[in-house]
Amino acid sequence: KVLSPSHWSAYEFCISQVMCSQGFSTGCHYWEVITKDSDGWAVGVAHEMIGKRDKLGRTEHSWCVEWLGAKKQLSAWHKDQETLLHKDKPLKVGVFLELQKKTVSFYSITDKETLLHTFEISTSNPLYPAFWLYNL
Repeated sequence: KVLSPSHWSAYEFCISQVMCSQGFSTGCHYWEVITKDSDGWAVGVAHEMIGKRDKLGRTEHSWCVEWLGAKKQLSAWHKDQETLLHKDKPLKVGVFLELQKKTVSFYSITDKETLLHTFEISTSNPLYPAFWLYNL
């Protein structure tokens, strides 16, 4: 399912982060985020218990992959735990949320799909696509 701009909300974060207004509690969902023109970003999912000052992946309420241009590294984050992925910067990130399996997988999308990381999700709350931009 493609998420149109009308699905992105202005949830009042205190940082340059947005969360989709449409959440998912059942089924399989897939979306892509073009990342090639940004030097710093995080793409992920969160549930509504994420705080206004919480950055994606830094709490038990969110999961993400993140690229920081200053560090030139790709990482996966959950509960403030960083996993270095030792992959090149993706030009586009695909997110595959499988709620029955309780997983979220992140892919680098170029000519082919390359799995970056899969998280097991430990919540039954609805999850919302989320995105963070560095240095805004």
